[in-house]
Amino acid sequence: METKKINKLTPTPTKKPVATITVDKKNAEVVAGKTITLKATVKGSTNAVAWKSSNSNIATVNKNGKITAKQAGKVTITASCGGATAKCVVQVLFKDLTNQNDFWYKPTYYLNDLGIVKGYADQTEFRANNQCTRAQVVTFLYRLMGEPKTKSSICKFSDVISSDYYYKAVIWASEKGISTGSSKARFDPQGVCTRAHVVTFLWRMAGKPESKNGKCRFCDIQESDYFYKAAIWANEKGILSGYSDGTFRPKGDCLRKHLVTFLYKYDMKINKKG
Repeated sequence: METKKINKLTPTPTKKPVATITVDKKNAEVVAGKTITLKATVKGSTNAVAWKSSNSNIATVNKNGKITAKQAGKVTITASCGGATAKCVVQVLFKDLTNQNDFWYKPTYYLNDLGIVKGYADQTEFRANNQCTRAQVVTFLYRLMGEPKTKSSICKFSDVISSDYYYKAVIWASEKGISTGSSKARFDPQGVCTRAHVVTFLWRMAGKPESKNGKCRFCDIQESDYFYKAAIWANEKGILSGYSDGTFRPKGDCLRKHLVTFLYKYDMKINKKG
């Protein structure tokens, strides 16, 4: 007697629900020392949301999505659940730079996030009206250019020692002819930089280019000034705009808010980062 074979149908596997997660902000700003809380919405999973900061030195986040800002910088906060993730980019602000209308606001955070410019008080204050020393300026320039290697590892200036944070920057600036020092033997690292000094450093760093028309729009500088060509070039390139009364004020102190603006414009217009 012939036995009939019964084909057993393989049951179709039940698809597990796919989890999705969103957070209520994709971008956020918070002042150093303050907190904000992100809200996560999950579908397709009953698991708890896990939170993570990409840099806990800048900001931490707890299990409830509460972010504590510690120092100025940019950090990514990630919420995860059931294999799904959502992110929020958080800009931690300096306590003394929260107004987006300040002309140095965007330049400061652009350069700070790149590690070119740093703040004070454990990276919580920018202090825009502080004077810039020669050591600070060459260090910022050195970082802006990617901290290039130098031919020598020994600084020729007697007032700069190997433990100084600006040691390599001074060697580089000297080798490139960006800064020749206050004399053959001394660099004068704590000397205050004027506006004329800084535009001259930038001009030299760019290779001492000639301006297109050679015309000077500033009424307070002369052709015999060492910074004359530098100022014309910087103005043509949109790095230097001067004051509304038509002056450049070359002997004026270069404050931190001025310096970051010069560096930002240099990076956009000369290094073509914009």
